[in-house]
Formats: sequence, C-alpha cells, structure tokens
Amino acid sequence: MREIWLLTKVQLGTTFDFNISQKSRNIKKRSPFFIVGVSALLLLLAGISFFYSFMLGSNFKLLGTIEILPEFMMAITCLITIITTVNKVKGTLFGFKDYDFVMSLPVATSKIVASRLLLLYLLNILFTSIVMVPNTIAYGILVKPSPIFYIISIVMMLFIPLVPMIIAMIIGTVIAVVASRFRHSNLVNLIIVTAFFVLYMVFTFTADSAEKMGEITTAITNQVDNMYLLARMFRQAVCEYDIISIVLFVGISLGAFVLFSLMVGVKFKSINTKILSNFTRGNYKVGSLKQSTPFKALLIKEAKRYFSSTLYVLNTGFGIVIMFLGSVASLFLSKETLAEIINVPVLGSEFGQIIAIMFGFCVAMTNVTACSISLEGRNLWILKESPLRTKTIFNSKIALNLILTVPAVIINSIIVFIGLHLSLLDLFMIILLPTAFAFFVSIFGLLINLKMPNLNWTSEVSVIKQSGATTVAVLFNMFISFLPFILMFALNIRPAVINGAMALVLIILSSIMYGYINTKGDKIFAQL
Repeated sequence: MREIWLLTKVQLGTTFDFNISQKSRNIKKRSPFFIVGVSALLLLLAGISFFYSFMLGSNFKLLGTIEILPEFMMAITCLITIITTVNKVKGTLFGFKDYDFVMSLPVATSKIVASRLLLLYLLNILFTSIVMVPNTIAYGILVKPSPIFYIISIVMMLFIPLVPMIIAMIIGTVIAVVASRFRHSNLVNLIIVTAFFVLYMVFTFTADSAEKMGEITTAITNQVDNMYLLARMFRQAVCEYDIISIVLFVGISLGAFVLFSLMVGVKFKSINTKILSNFTRGNYKVGSLKQSTPFKALLIKEAKRYFSSTLYVLNTGFGIVIMFLGSVASLFLSKETLAEIINVPVLGSEFGQIIAIMFGFCVAMTNVTACSISLEGRNLWILKESPLRTKTIFNSKIALNLILTVPAVIINSIIVFIGLHLSLLDLFMIILLPTAFAFFVSIFGLLINLKMPNLNWTSEVSVIKQSGATTVAVLFNMFISFLPFILMFALNIRPAVINGAMALVLIILSSIMYGYINTKGDKIFAQL
C-alpha cells in the first residue's frame, strides 16, 4: 500500500505542479500563486454549483418534485465525469509519457495500475465534491432534512465517480487503441465531443424559462431512472434513507470498480504496447522540399501541436464555439429572447454593447499561450539551441492565439450585426473590445507561462488543465472580461463609453506586457 501511495503522490505532484521546477529556488515563488489560484477557482466553481442547485431546487419545490434534485445533479456529475475522464485515459492510465521508466521500477505492475486508477479517482472525487457538496447544502436549505441526510450524502458521494469512471475508461481505451491505427484520429474525437457540446448548448437555449427547465429536467430524470439504475438508488438512499439502496449502491459501485481494476491489471502491458506502437505507411514518395521563414515555420509547428491534441482544443476552443452558436442564434431569435437566454437585460438600444462584452468573455476563455511554453516540455532545449530569435518564438505563439480568435470575432460580429439589425457603433465595438481582449489574453498568457512554467510533465492534462499558469490566467481573464459588465451597472455611464475605455486600457496593458516580454522575457526564457 505504501508503494501505491508513493506512486500516486508523485503523479499528483506532477499533475498539479506541486513539486515540478527546473530551478529549486523558484518553488517557493510559484507555490503561493498556484495555491491561491486553485483555491479561488474551486470556490468559484462551488459557488456556481450552489447557485445553480438552489435555483433549480427552488423551481422543483414549486413543482412539488424537490426530491429529484440530488438525483439530477448526481446524473449531471456522472455525465461530466465520463466526458472529462475519456480524455484523461490516454496519458494517465494508458500511453503515458514515462511508461518505460515507470515499468522499469522495482514495483509490481498491479501496484502501478492501482496508483494510476487511484489518481483518476482522486481527480474525479474532487470534481464530484465541488458539484455535490454545494448541491447537498442547497437541498438542505430548501428541505431542512434530518442530520442523517448529510451523513448518507457524504458516504454516497465517495462512490459516485466509480461507475462513470469505468464507462469512461472503457470508451477512452477503445478510442486510444483504435486511434493509434489512424493518422487523423484526433479530428474524429474532436468532432464527436464538439457535437455533444453543441447539442447540450441547444438544449440549454431551448429551455428558455425556469418552469420549462423544470419540466424538461423532470422528464430527463425519469429517463435517467430507467437507464441508470444507480441514479434511482442514489435518490432512494439520500432522500428516503433506504438501507437496501445504500448497500446496493455501494456494493455495485465498489464491486464493479474492483472487477474492472483486475481486468486492467491483466491487460495493462498489452494495451500500452498497442497504444504506444508507431505505425507507418510504406508508400512514401520523395517530393520537393518546401522552404519558409522562421516565423511561418514556427507558426505551422504551433498550429500542428495545437490541433494534434483534442484536450488542448477542447479546453481552449469552446469560447469560439459558444460565440458562433450565439451568432447563428441571432439570425433566428429576437434581442429579447437572446437576453433571456444569456440572463442579461436588453437595455434598449445598448444591447449591442452587451454582445461586445459577451464576445469579449468568449475570447478571454480562448487562451492558448498560457500553456504553450510548458507544452514544449523537455524538448524546449531544441528551440533554445536553434538559430532563432526569442522574439520570433514568442510571436509565433501569440500569433496562433490571434489567428484563432480575431477572424472569429470579425465573422461573428458581422453575423450578429445582420441578425439583430445593430448600429454601426455597435458593430465597431463588438469588433474592437473582443479584439483588444484577444491581444491582451495572448500576451498575458505567454507572460504568465514564462513566470510559471512546468516542463517536466508526464501527461499533458497537468499542463493544459491543472497547471499554475493556466489557473491564474483563466481566473484573471474571467474577472477582467466581466469587469465592463460590472462597471456598466455600478456607474451611470453609457456602455459604449465603458467598452471603449476598457478596450483602450487592454491595448495599453498589452503594449506594456509585450515590451516586457521582448526585453526581460529573453533572459527568463534562456534560464528555463
């Protein structure tokens, strides 16, 4: 057991950037940033979960179906666990970067497998707690149950992720094995996940009132009862204190997980061999050698690295997807309907300025540069030793973020302008403010990653989703993107003036940071 925990502890340190540093003197400087950033992010997510649970529970209470709230949130947790874990299977359980090194350790394969499964469990139980603890509190406030409700809820919460993890690991393993045979497998995976997300957003858009949302949720919960037996057991255990349901839920979840773990232990080496094997075609033909400028070559390299990782695209590209969905919706829906969907006031003729802020938020969530240096990993020395200017390397990383966001802003702004019959001032601001955000986010993310790099990662999950640089960048970008919205209601000033001033401030800050990167950044990069 000690060996399992030691292996898990090392993996947790790598995943959350606790003990990774090229320079030991930098550890103390990075840890506070990371701890504060992660704590703030967890509190923010927990607050959102509580708000959503309480509002949804209030609607259920009016409909007389409050007992389905824990079950519904449990089902949502399971669904998101499946979606997020599928992308973690390759790189955590199978096909991880240091497979050869780990397998050479004097540790039994079963213990290595156990440590990997324990890591996935700990990651998922963290997310489950963020969703279900606030939901439990919200349900308690609305229903005022006996103290035994909280005890049962906490016990049951520990077993919620087990079965969804099994489903996700099976799907993820099949995808990884099949994908290893194809050249463009990431594209297929990306299309499937994006399609699911789009369907979810469409579902959210169609639920345009709290009462309708309650009716749809009730219907979905009834379907969940029939499709996922454990969801019904969870409701009966938590809300009705049914002992049989508690025993069955725990027994089925734990038994299924143990059985799956034993199966993984038997096939662990063979599956990793298939995933890590390289397949090449035998029809190679010599062609002409293409030549390009250093900047263009680096930009192509960044683009290939970006689109080769489904996880990278999914975690940084959904802001653009949301922007596009909203823009297309504007061709068919009125201002009032759109305002109700995104829960903002119409504000008469100023609705275009609200759109500018929402587009700015979408762009702020598209932060590719916050992990672009860390993703170089141990290959960073190749860039450092190449006859390339550091400024060219930085510009290529910034340019990729701008190419992903600025054209999308312009195209979607024109669509919204046509769909909602906005004024030319609105069109100008819908382009200006998000574009200013695009430059700010691109440069700020690169600066933070320079200050907080993680180059010794073994799974890209730890860099893209859980690194200190990504956490700080996401939190700060979320705050600053909603700042115009806050000022709009705090100050009696026209929204167009606030948005214009915000765009000017972002441009000035971007210029300052870009100057800093081109002067001090060279030295920082050389020391990595």
